[in-house]
Amino acid sequence: MPERRRAVLAMLLVLAALTAPAAEDPRALLLQARALQFRGGGEDPKGAVVLYRKVIALMPDSAEAHLRLSESLQEAMDPEAAVAPAEKAVALAPQNAEAQAHLGLLHYQRAQKNPEVAPLAARALRAAAARLPQDPELWARLGEVCEQTKDSEGALRAWLRLGRLRPSFTPAWERALIHSRAIQDYDGKREALLALNARNPEDRNLRLLEELAREQIKVGYLAHAEESFLLLARHLPTEAGLWENVSLIRMQTARYAEALETLARAEALKPGPTLTFHAARALMNLGRFAEAEAGLAALVNAPAGVDWIEDGAQMLYAESLLAQGRTETLLNFLRLRPASPRTDGEALAFKAQAFISQKDWRSALAVIREGVVSHPKNVFFRQAARLPEPQLAYNLFSRREAEAALEQLHLEGLAALWQEFGRWDKCLETLEHARRLAPVTSVDLLVMQSQAYDQLDRHAEALVVLREAQALEPNNPLVQNNIGYLLLEQDQNLEEAAALIEKSVKATPNSGSVVDSLGWAQFKLGRFKEAEATLRRATELTPYSPEVRKHLGEVLVKLERLPEAAEQWERALAFVFPERAALAKRLSELRARIARAHVATPEAAEPTPAKTTVPDDDEDEDQL
Repeated sequence: MPERRRAVLAMLLVLAALTAPAAEDPRALLLQARALQFRGGGEDPKGAVVLYRKVIALMPDSAEAHLRLSESLQEAMDPEAAVAPAEKAVALAPQNAEAQAHLGLLHYQRAQKNPEVAPLAARALRAAAARLPQDPELWARLGEVCEQTKDSEGALRAWLRLGRLRPSFTPAWERALIHSRAIQDYDGKREALLALNARNPEDRNLRLLEELAREQIKVGYLAHAEESFLLLARHLPTEAGLWENVSLIRMQTARYAEALETLARAEALKPGPTLTFHAARALMNLGRFAEAEAGLAALVNAPAGVDWIEDGAQMLYAESLLAQGRTETLLNFLRLRPASPRTDGEALAFKAQAFISQKDWRSALAVIREGVVSHPKNVFFRQAARLPEPQLAYNLFSRREAEAALEQLHLEGLAALWQEFGRWDKCLETLEHARRLAPVTSVDLLVMQSQAYDQLDRHAEALVVLREAQALEPNNPLVQNNIGYLLLEQDQNLEEAAALIEKSVKATPNSGSVVDSLGWAQFKLGRFKEAEATLRRATELTPYSPEVRKHLGEVLVKLERLPEAAEQWERALAFVFPERAALAKRLSELRARIARAHVATPEAAEPTPAKTTVPDDDEDEDQL
């Protein structure tokens, strides 16, 4: 019997063990609760609340349990009760982007009924968007909340970010445009208008883009203006004026081959004397003087009825003849042209040069004496007035000296013509010829020669010529600045360069380019704080100089103020300049660096705006 009792007792113990309640598993409870949530496909968020509270009792430091509890309370239509567990989840896991996003959207929901919650919602949504910058809903809700709190700047940034994420979502760009105009934010307005006009724009947005393009021209943002006019021309290809505006920008930025292409498009739509004149200018800058002459001859023989075109065409025609050495045709033209007070001095100078080219020294001297008296401000006659009296007498005893002086004067004028049209090889050749005729006493000639050498990448020779100019006029501020800047660019004698530029600044304190040179010298010497202050002053003096903005950006990079540096380089890209593509590449790299730093410490700063471009997205995304 004892054995039988022991067997029965053992069986009872097993049965008791099998029927006793097991210790609750929090992971299993989490799974069960999740299945009850709407998010998990269930239909009992209140039941999920009960289970999540059991989990929290077992695991009070579980961020996930607090987050899911908050979600369930929100689903159960109790957003106020959902706040505490949501905040607890963020406090327990501040790196948890999902918890941040949930808290932000929860506060947004509450703010729809209680406007006093809106500032709290804005802060939470900013924190969430910093963690999840690719989430369009966060930016949309942030934009709405910022509007609710009258924060136009915050709303603008949010709608712009949403627009970049969803380029074809028109409401985002429309809201961004409203706020950018309200706070006069140029960059935001530009980006929004480019986006709104990228696909199938409304007439109103096209008109606003044209207004923006004209504003851009006024302030010198020619790269941006060209972009705007090209976009307008894409939608309105038969508007000749748009192509003409693009051409004028390209002319102004010395891109003459491109200008000829768009001038041809404009002329095919609506020919006229203005387009012919601009085409001739472009051709001359490309060295195609014979082609330019043909168009100008038509303008000269058939007056346009517009003073500036008639005067400009006559003088450009004279220059084309002089550049080709067709002096007899030039003299015949000048004899027949009607008098014009606006251009008579220039015409007289061309006449003197034509006579010198023909070695008609007496006729040339007679014209020069007339010009020195009647047109003393003309550059050619101002230079002639500096010649010694014996060289202007042209008698038996000074003939050779006079001829050399006159030919040198003519060659200087011819070199200035080549300089005007960017023909630096011809300019240098002409100046070297002039220097062989007689010793140089003109600092202006030496400065022009150094510029020609520099443009032809012969920098060492440019410096030698500037040293000659320095010997002639040691205190000439232009020479001081040019020597200093050339030394800086070659990383030579930086202390001397800075000293020379400082002297130039003292003589010309309001010259933005000279102040820029000083800031660049301070940068090269590692004096970054001084350089920043100096270059800020240069931006005030020359606010539309890309070179100054580039330099200031370099300084700010050294000072580790990367978003400010990016802003300066972005502003530089509003202009057209030879190194624009290289700077755009550097800006892209800098923005990537800023983005990486922001991902590492998202709470440190607001996300840096991306580069302003026309979105290229063919998808239809009319709703989020």
